Amino acid sequence: MRWALVLSGGGSRGFAHIGLIEELERRGVPAPSLVAGTSMGAIIGALYASGWDAQRMEQYVLGFKLTSLLENPAFRLPDFALSRLLQAGTALGALSKGRSLDSGKQTDAEFRKLFGSDTLIENLKLPFACVAADLASGRQVIQDSGPLARAVRASSAYPAVFAPVERDGMLLVDGGILNNVPVDLAYARGIRRVLAMDVSPLKVQAPERMANGMSILMRCFDLASSAAEPKPLRGTLVLEHEDSRSVFNFDDPAKAIDVGRKTVALASDRLDAFFRPWPFNRVGRKESRRGSAQ
Repeated sequence: MRWALVLSGGGSRGFAHIGLIEELERRGVPAPSLVAGTSMGAIIGALYASGWDAQRMEQYVLGFKLTSLLENPAFRLPDFALSRLLQAGTALGALSKGRSLDSGKQTDAEFRKLFGSDTLIENLKLPFACVAADLASGRQVIQDSGPLARAVRASSAYPAVFAPVERDGMLLVDGGILNNVPVDLAYARGIRRVLAMDVSPLKVQAPERMANGMSILMRCFDLASSAAEPKPLRGTLVLEHEDSRSVFNFDDPAKAIDVGRKTVALASDRLDAFFRPWPFNRVGRKESRRGSAQ
């Protein structure tokens, strides 16, 4: 059975991907032939491809504090929101003098701790690829080999917030600019059965929600990303995640995971149909996967 799991970007909304992975484990489905992701989807996807199960991911994110990884004092504002953050003098000073609010050094260290400093993408338990955008050429960069921690860091470098990753003459930032739901990575490998979760589907937004310049810039990011995304082919099941939280609202990861569970539960019949062509021993597969992860 050849199929691909594709996880979109979306900041804190991306914790919902854990709910999807939890359901796949419960069903005992065969391991995917490819795990692909962008931004937060790249982070969760890389953990999954490295052998982490949903329970381990949930334990990690429940103890996760984004502000502990960020250097600029503006991130210590009591009400952490990007729109307020950019009003802080230290934030404006950082943007006027450099490329971002944060250097990304502590994030680099966290990714090296999670994935290992020397871990290569080609050596993961499952095939993996993630997307970054090159500001120099304007092109999508597919990362399917080389150091895993560095690739994930590039794929999740949200513009102006995290410093771009410089590599081979490129200036790499969040892949969501060009391809937030990278189903084309599976198609390019001849995989036509693709299960994707989109945690940031483009929806009509009330004008009053765009009350400041930052909210307008973020909306422009969403519009550009949606327009650039490849159209899903027949055989692709896209689960759209409904969550109105800001992509930078990391206050309640448990709620984000639970929204993901509910999204998956509503799609139970479609998941049945997606995996129906290949009968298998669910319990045996589940035990086999657990054994291989150990």
